[in-house]
Amino acid sequence: MNVYVLTPVQLKRLRPSILQFAKKYGDQRITHRALRWLKTLKSGPFPEGTWMATAVDGRRLIGFILFGRYGLEESFIVVHPSYRKKGVAETLLQAALDEMDKIYTRVACDNLPSLKLCFSAGLVAFHLIKGPTGKPTLCFGGGEWNPAEFKEKAV
Repeated sequence: MNVYVLTPVQLKRLRPSILQFAKKYGDQRITHRALRWLKTLKSGPFPEGTWMATAVDGRRLIGFILFGRYGLEESFIVVHPSYRKKGVAETLLQAALDEMDKIYTRVACDNLPSLKLCFSAGLVAFHLIKGPTGKPTLCFGGGEWNPAEFKEKAV
């Protein structure tokens, strides 16, 4: 498995495949808002704190992670079902933590695999909210995160 950080040029070329991958393998947990955000992300330099990477096995896309404005706008991860429980998500999240000084994400409380991923990566749950689908959702921070920044700037 190799992890590749995407540039805006690469995203422009790969965006249709990534959107299809997220819809197909996201287990209906990736919100329409998150997919719309990715679909409408402008070409050109990424805004500050916007970072994304793919995991590939040979030429096969097996995972994808993104953060928009450090996760204050959007964040999600999708791993192909055949590659789950094989360290793909952990590797992608660790790559994000290594590259960015802080990250934020939100995880619905019924999404046990994602909760386990966040806790095992050392992210800190700091706030409980009602998510976009109405479910209880934990807010996580990693790196040099600040709960006040999240409450002030989160979309």
